[in-house]
Amino acid sequence: MITRSNPNTVFLGGERVQVNDLACSEVLTPGHLLERSNNGGIIRMKKHATAAGGGPALVCTEHSMANKGVDDTYAINDLVEASVLAPGATAWMFIASGQNIAAGNKLESAGDGTLRIFGSGVVLFTASENKPTVTVQTRIRVEAV
Repeated sequence: MITRSNPNTVFLGGERVQVNDLACSEVLTPGHLLERSNNGGIIRMKKHATAAGGGPALVCTEHSMANKGVDDTYAINDLVEASVLAPGATAWMFIASGQNIAAGNKLESAGDGTLRIFGSGVVLFTASENKPTVTVQTRIRVEAV
């Protein structure tokens, strides 16, 4: 069996549109699902806040302009590097605590920047690996739908 190492990057492959012209309105970690929001008349990035809600497959990527990695957070008002993933593109994102994910499961927003197994909302991603019995926020390889 081959051990799979952590990729140490959020964007894993496929087609994407990179966005890096908006600041964040809260602390973000690369791998969070994002959405644009209107904060006092200024468009900002924040964690996707609608559980089971739709929107683009917009993922926070590492802050390469500042030589930071996947575990380094963005401070409030930092310019965020993000990717809008095209269908079939892959990323290393977060799933919420309490999940039991199998490769091939459909995933939706958990409403806090993480993903969860599809319930009744909008399918945004498909799991590319197994993550059984997750007890803390955990990274997972996913494919945009």
